Amino acid sequence: MFDDLTPRYLPDEFWIASGSVLGQYPVTGTTFYPAGVDRPGSPIRGDIGALHVRTTGGDRWFGCADAYINSELRMVVIGVDSRDEVRAKWEKVPEDRQDRTRDYVPRR
Repeated sequence: MFDDLTPRYLPDEFWIASGSVLGQYPVTGTTFYPAGVDRPGSPIRGDIGALHVRTTGGDRWFGCADAYINSELRMVVIGVDSRDEVRAKWEKVPEDRQDRTRDYVPRR
């Protein structure tokens, strides 16, 4: 499902069209829903994890394998389709800042 399991930082802001205005809006909150958990309002299918990102300009949803807040208090996202050119450019988490207790094993 996700062929790139490199941990990446969630960006601090996103480009969103809010009304008729396109702009960069800061992230104000996040919620990760594991696969199989009810997630009101999500366009992401239920058999994969979903990350709900709230900004001052609107909400974004991302499918992913896992997400957590690391010791730097930054959101780390694991799992992306390598064809997703935008998410593949998100900053990679250095190995010394990855949570090794959360080794992700993909479901088959």
